[in-house]
Amino acid sequence: MRSLSVRLGAAALIVAAVQAPRPAKAFGLHFGPIHFHLPFPGGHRHKRIARSEPTAIAAPAALPLANDDIASGTSPTLLYPVLAWPSLYDAIFEPGTSSWPFGYQTIFDQAFMKSVSQQTSGLCPYRDTAAHAATQITRLTAPTVAQRTQLEKLATALGQANGYLVKSRPAEIPAQPVARLQLMDNQIDTMIMALDIVRPRLQAFAQSLDEKQRARLNGCAAADNGSTPSCKPSAASVNEPLSRLEQVVQPTEAQSPALAAVADALNRAAAMLDANCSAAPPPTTLGRLERLETRLDAMWRAVQTIQVGLAHFQAGLSDEQNSRLNALQIASTR
Repeated sequence: MRSLSVRLGAAALIVAAVQAPRPAKAFGLHFGPIHFHLPFPGGHRHKRIARSEPTAIAAPAALPLANDDIASGTSPTLLYPVLAWPSLYDAIFEPGTSSWPFGYQTIFDQAFMKSVSQQTSGLCPYRDTAAHAATQITRLTAPTVAQRTQLEKLATALGQANGYLVKSRPAEIPAQPVARLQLMDNQIDTMIMALDIVRPRLQAFAQSLDEKQRARLNGCAAADNGSTPSCKPSAASVNEPLSRLEQVVQPTEAQSPALAAVADALNRAAAMLDANCSAAPPPTTLGRLERLETRLDAMWRAVQTIQVGLAHFQAGLSDEQNSRLNALQIASTR
């Protein structure tokens, strides 16, 4: 499990430490320079893709959302992470205005989705988070001249993070579920690195504020109303993928141990997500960003766990069984 305690920003080296996950409780399975014009005096401020060292890139020109699926929550955010950027931004600065865009079922919806490359061809939503943040935060905090410099750096970092996600768009989506899970692994890592670009600038700006300004920046986090968070796996969502897999593949008795290993992987993945799911967001913007990284790290580990288990199972299947597995669709029944 990668450590999230050391995140030094856009140009920093991200250190990945691997740990063996704890045994999980079963869930009941039956087996360059860029320029931003900011809305305050002072005018313009001048200002990889490798998994271990993200380099912030210039944000592209704004493009319109190209598909109503984005608004409906059915877009493939784990395959095209730029589609999730508006939700991640809102989770930091406007908690309560959007739900967590990833869940246990999301993994299977997108790993076993039909014709995903056709559904999302050309999709490139871009919210101008730099200008939006500058306008919103200026209104909330009324920054001094010195604080505006830090705000400009924060706005630039938000634009660079979005541009980094735009640059991560895959040329094509593999047809095989196991290959898609591997792509998800890389894309979740990319989302965490995009947040790494924003983290030091957000921290520096928040530290430059006085107590009243900081309180207005943090806003009012949504209260825990007792409802089930969108990130929490349900018993049905945990059982359904294995049931569909067994029904379609029809494993032999000799393949039962590998199927049991898949069941264990799904249990452990669900437990990872459940352990990192909470209803009430932290009270500060930096705390909410850190929670995003923690949740994304849990999703990264869950996807990797499922991918390894499924790949091992598939390696022992016949050609006919492999064809049926690769053609399998597991759509959400929510």
